[in-house]
Amino acid sequence: MLTNTFSHIPGIGLITEKRLWESGLCSWDDFVEPYPVNLSSKKIASMKNHIDLSQKHLAYQPEYFAGLLTPDQHWRLFPHFRHSTAFLDIETTGLDKCEDSITTIALYDGKSIFHYVQGDNLEAFSENIQKYRVIITYNGKVLMSRSLKAIWG
Repeated sequence: MLTNTFSHIPGIGLITEKRLWESGLCSWDDFVEPYPVNLSSKKIASMKNHIDLSQKHLAYQPEYFAGLLTPDQHWRLFPHFRHSTAFLDIETTGLDKCEDSITTIALYDGKSIFHYVQGDNLEAFSENIQKYRVIITYNGKVLMSRSLKAIWG
């Protein structure tokens, strides 16, 4: 999915991306000469630069793409980073913002569901979550593992 998107390139939104696909540019590998005539030389240079950077980051750095994609496009991260992605749902008491506490956490890594419960094994969560680089919350927000390290210590 990532190699089929151009929407992470500054100045290219979903409408422009659709036009690129319709012109035959369906992946980064398709971006070769002759380039579409409707692209300026400046846009071509920008796209070539960003595609080169993207290819370098594809194997190991989901943070690069999460920072460039709009939140509604973060789903594109999953196929390339599935081996280090987990889905997270946190339940709290919801009493008030000062007295609120976590009651349970559910974590799904694409194969297994793990449950962490207050008073049982909740403290194990902070260590177990460290093996994942991409965290997708229940509401669809994508977090990177270093964001969780700042939260959980």
